[in-house]
Amino acid sequence: MKLYIARHGQTDWNIQHKAQGRTDIPLNETGRKQAERLRENIKDIEFDVVYASPLSRAAETAKIATDGKYEIIFDDRLMERSFGDYEGEVVDGWVETTGVDIGDIKLNTNIGNVEPVRDVLARTKAVLDDIKARHSDNETILIVAHGQVVRGFHHNIVGYDEDTDWWSVKYDNAEAREYEI
Repeated sequence: MKLYIARHGQTDWNIQHKAQGRTDIPLNETGRKQAERLRENIKDIEFDVVYASPLSRAAETAKIATDGKYEIIFDDRLMERSFGDYEGEVVDGWVETTGVDIGDIKLNTNIGNVEPVRDVLARTKAVLDDIKARHSDNETILIVAHGQVVRGFHHNIVGYDEDTDWWSVKYDNAEAREYEI
């Protein structure tokens, strides 16, 4: 099965380095243009199904990128990692902000009500398991989600252990990557 995983386009909070998390921040004009470029990049791919986070920045990216050719299945498990008490705050570094590395896979805490990385890994694995159960090996699927969620997918697909650097994977806004699962 081919799986294309894309991050949403830019928002004003991305520019301002604000933690978005579950706060529903819309795309800005640059984000819409990025989604149009994504559409151009994937225009020759025939998808069997498209999944997206219901948060507006991902939902709009999916709609623009697929040019209305597909019904989009919205799944709450694709929503961004909750950044708890830090949503809306400027974060230039998580260790500086929280005192801990919230990307540490061994860390099982929700300091400041931030969703633990292990929970993000668990829910993205659950989505992958559901996709594998529902779709045949010859299908092509697009998922449009958020930075932390696409990291969770990446690490679940390529593998990880307790020493894996969570932050080693970075998707640009409206970037899509292809995986074989």
